[in-house]
Amino acid sequence: MDFLILNMTVTPMKLPVKKEIPVEQKEGAFSNFPISEETIKLLKGRGVTFLFPIQAKTFHHVYSGKDLIAQARTGTGKTFSFAIPLIEKLLGELQDRKRGRPPQVLVLAPTRELANQVSKDFSDITKKLSVACFYGGTPYGGQFERMRNGIDILVGTPGRIKDHIQNGKLDLTKLKHVVLDEVDQMLDMGFADQVEEILSVAYKKDSEDNPQTLLFSATCPHWVFNVAKKYMKSTYEQVDLIGKKTQKTAITVEHLAIKCHWTQRAAVIGDVIRVYSGHQGRTIIFCETKKEAQELSQNSAIKQDAQSLHGDIPQKQREITLKGFRNGSFGVLVATNVAARGHSSLQPQAVLLPQPPK
Repeated sequence: MDFLILNMTVTPMKLPVKKEIPVEQKEGAFSNFPISEETIKLLKGRGVTFLFPIQAKTFHHVYSGKDLIAQARTGTGKTFSFAIPLIEKLLGELQDRKRGRPPQVLVLAPTRELANQVSKDFSDITKKLSVACFYGGTPYGGQFERMRNGIDILVGTPGRIKDHIQNGKLDLTKLKHVVLDEVDQMLDMGFADQVEEILSVAYKKDSEDNPQTLLFSATCPHWVFNVAKKYMKSTYEQVDLIGKKTQKTAITVEHLAIKCHWTQRAAVIGDVIRVYSGHQGRTIIFCETKKEAQELSQNSAIKQDAQSLHGDIPQKQREITLKGFRNGSFGVLVATNVAARGHSSLQPQAVLLPQPPK
């Protein structure tokens, strides 16, 4: 008999806040870091009142200009780990922001959705720096206009960034900081060659003037260290908040597994959603294929309003769908891996990962 394993992630109820300030909150206090009042105000607007462990442990390395490899579980705030110190560094060195200036920061992300999320995180905590996000599936015209106006921080996917380099529109020779976000997924998706082609434009062999290089990931495959050896200074720093632990995801969620026959999958998922999310909660279901995502989103066993998100859906519609899910317009999002990372802001009550029958 074929069986299906359904891995479910459920966000637990928050415990009452104790009067004693936790160690992590003390170590992450804004007063411990050279962060401007303006940035602190914007961070508080995002609900951030202190730096999380990965942010606190990497801040001074990034701010001081050191190359860095950082490992932390997905969903622990890696984006702000580089966004906050890089913004503070650029604001401290703010010069004439002339029209047409090339970017000083380049962040490469494996997916459009993650690139969008990273770009938003940057934009939310700086009003003086120009942040742009380039990825495929969107018109070139608007991106050409952004480059003509000048960019301080550029976030993008490898394919579109490479396109702009090849057509001679994007100048990366003035880069001071390069970030590779979710490096392990970049490798899994086959972007290794494209990433190295992009880096070869910005780096000169054995030069001390090469950009600061920051690699952030949940895991560190061999390619990460090959990149480090090729592009980073030999004195690079390494921060590892995972170590030999097998769990790579955030520890603030509970992981459950439900075994059921594959023919009952939709019905079981429908029951799980009703039990753990109710009618007002939000649920993300990740499927292996586009076909599965489309069919499951239309299955009558899912009683709540559901919409699908996968690679066959036009980029503009994908963004409308994500916005609708964030705003609570519908309660169930059925997606392929295209939306698997970089959406901590979606804050679902449950995440379901149905596995196909063996």
